[in-house]
Amino acid sequence: MAESSYPNPGVTQLQHERLLGRALPSGLIGDPADQPLIYADGSGTREIRIRASRQAVVDGYGWQNDAAVVTKTLAANSSGSTRVDLVVLRLNRADWTLTVQIVQGTPGAGAPAATRTPASAGSGVYEIELATVTVANGATTLAGSTVTEKAWYLGEDGQILCKASIRPPHQKGRTAFEVDTGRWILSDGTTWRNAVDDSGTVAVPLLSGFSATENSLQRRGGVCVLALKVQRTTGAIPAGSTTKVANIPAGFEPTFPVQATALYWSGGAPAALRVTSAGIYVVTAAGVSVAEDRTVDGSLVWHAA
Repeated sequence: MAESSYPNPGVTQLQHERLLGRALPSGLIGDPADQPLIYADGSGTREIRIRASRQAVVDGYGWQNDAAVVTKTLAANSSGSTRVDLVVLRLNRADWTLTVQIVQGTPGAGAPAATRTPASAGSGVYEIELATVTVANGATTLAGSTVTEKAWYLGEDGQILCKASIRPPHQKGRTAFEVDTGRWILSDGTTWRNAVDDSGTVAVPLLSGFSATENSLQRRGGVCVLALKVQRTTGAIPAGSTTKVANIPAGFEPTFPVQATALYWSGGAPAALRVTSAGIYVVTAAGVSVAEDRTVDGSLVWHAA
């Protein structure tokens, strides 16, 4: 067996992918704040549109759309059930083209999965997700609301930029920066872990009927600390009730519900503060109502999901 090296004297397409596809992440070039690459506007017959002047990298191969918007037509749906199609950017090793393609879903089921055949296979396709499109039974047009973005992005230094709701696929050691939460996340191959994370101090958004003289929430390294002194400003709170006080900002949701007990409203009524992924609640004791203008002061610590 002889040794060989490339790109000198020459390199095959497969060698190119096996080298650069491992060294470069895949994704759209830009920022999650950019307008979505794939959109619909209700025109044409089940048409989606590919925004002009955009670029991407897929497994070491570059893609770009020129100055003209490109349209794609989705198949009709007469199944009697809603269908969800997946829009992908596909590297096809049969001819080494990189193009936007529609992966048709199964009516009544969710969106199909992208296919990521590794370069070691030497053939097949490698896809990254761009969007899902909901095609109602009998649909002739596609409103903007039928398209849901699924793409992540590459910054100027090749770093992966994403949102908490749109993350790249798992790979051991892969890192990404969530622009909407301000945290670096790290994949262990199956789960995303908070790697570098400091939200600074923020306030939780209170609901009508409550005010706060202390309202501080911070997330650092995935650990959230809340200090909240809340006042009931409108009407009494019924005895034995669980009343929502505030919403939890995105990225601060707990892994599981947590509760601080042994708290008391001003005036002496027992209370508890409970935090779930849906928000922050005050829990009043059975048989004891809480009058208007009463306050409760508490703190909680939890791990963000």
